[in-house]
Amino acid sequence: MTAPRTTLVLHALLLVLPCSAMALALPEVPHWFVLLGVAVCGVLWTRAPDHPAGVVALVLVAGWWSAHGVLDWRVPVVAVLLLAAHVCAVVLAHGPASLPVDPHLARLWAGRGLLALVPVPVAYAALRGLSAAAAPGWLWLTAAGLTVVALLAAARLTQAEVS
Repeated sequence: MTAPRTTLVLHALLLVLPCSAMALALPEVPHWFVLLGVAVCGVLWTRAPDHPAGVVALVLVAGWWSAHGVLDWRVPVVAVLLLAAHVCAVVLAHGPASLPVDPHLARLWAGRGLLALVPVPVAYAALRGLSAAAAPGWLWLTAAGLTVVALLAAARLTQAEVS
């Protein structure tokens, strides 16, 4: 039995999205170990969306970007690519490859993914515009408090309805 087209596309995205996030690093070429690790883990993740290799691929990409201290337009794009890969894996992990993707499940997780992206532009703007040395101490406490409130609101909005 062959897998439905939407399932095949989502499986392919599990390889393409993390590799695209690494490709954004060009013209700087990441270490061969990172490139090979992302590619191998992406292939394993494509074969089994609930495989821990997916986490390794995401951590390798995010780790490389954070270790190099890059803070330009590519960082939010990388965040979107990694979150999209994670959402694809979650949707695919709900059933075998031969099962078509449930549209309700896909919409539910797409909505959750969009909610998870809400802090990305705020954090990016804060990192670009604030100096850690010049910011008053209360600012970081306030930011942490607002983050907790936003996470609680997102958790409440994405809670499944119990019937």
